[in-house]
Amino acid sequence: MATTTNFGWETPDDTDLVKDGALAMRTLGNAIDTSLVDLKGGTTGQILSKTSNTDMDFTWITNDVGDITSVVAGVGMTGGGTSGAVTLTNDMASTITASGDIVVGTGSGTYDNLPIGTTGQVLTADTTVSPYKVKWASPAGGGKVLQVVSGTYSTVASSSSTTYADTGLSLSITPTSSSSKVLCLVVQAGCSKDNGNSENALKLRLMRDSTSVYEPMNRGYWTGGDGNLRQFTVTMNYLDSPATTSAVTYKTQFANYTGAASVRVQVDSMPSSIILLEIGA
Repeated sequence: MATTTNFGWETPDDTDLVKDGALAMRTLGNAIDTSLVDLKGGTTGQILSKTSNTDMDFTWITNDVGDITSVVAGVGMTGGGTSGAVTLTNDMASTITASGDIVVGTGSGTYDNLPIGTTGQVLTADTTVSPYKVKWASPAGGGKVLQVVSGTYSTVASSSSTTYADTGLSLSITPTSSSSKVLCLVVQAGCSKDNGNSENALKLRLMRDSTSVYEPMNRGYWTGGDGNLRQFTVTMNYLDSPATTSAVTYKTQFANYTGAASVRVQVDSMPSSIILLEIGA
């Protein structure tokens, strides 16, 4: 009997086709059937895979081309797996515990949550804070003008008493912070008149509500002895610390220093003015 070149299947000789043709054909068929037995079977969707290096040695397997065979959780992740459905979780989901939390680094490859600050605070670098190196803090506002209000008054008032009375110049301000200061800038118009025999003077002071906060040393004096009016302005610049967030009122009061003749403010409708500036502490 002859054999095939590649698989060595038996084939009949030329004379066998006459003498033993049926046997030869059956022998060849059995050889082919044996060689191709591994191709038999399998299910829909399966593919052939080599079982060994032996010729015609195959097996049917489920197609896994392109499938992920392993999921490994890296830094900052949990979960993973090598079979079935797997879940990966970013651990920031458990690091953040409340609204407004932020995640900050605490070292190489480590982090933690920094809870939210209070209204108006800002995130500030501070290398003394461990392990975050940042913190929530009130914004630095020192020296900044936070608000300005101003007013004028021009109605005449007069007095011959040594007891203080309101000039009519008044202005309110509501500080935005209890640590703020209020800079008061006042230009008070006034005049004094001597009685022809003795000196006379205008006294002024600055009030915060019912409290006297500043009384300048410069007073309007006149000693000419001629009985004439002398007009002038007195300036008052004072930095106050009201320590409140409620409205406060600043006003000026005047009095007659000597009690002789009379003193006046806003005479001839010469206006007085006041400016209040809230200064951030």
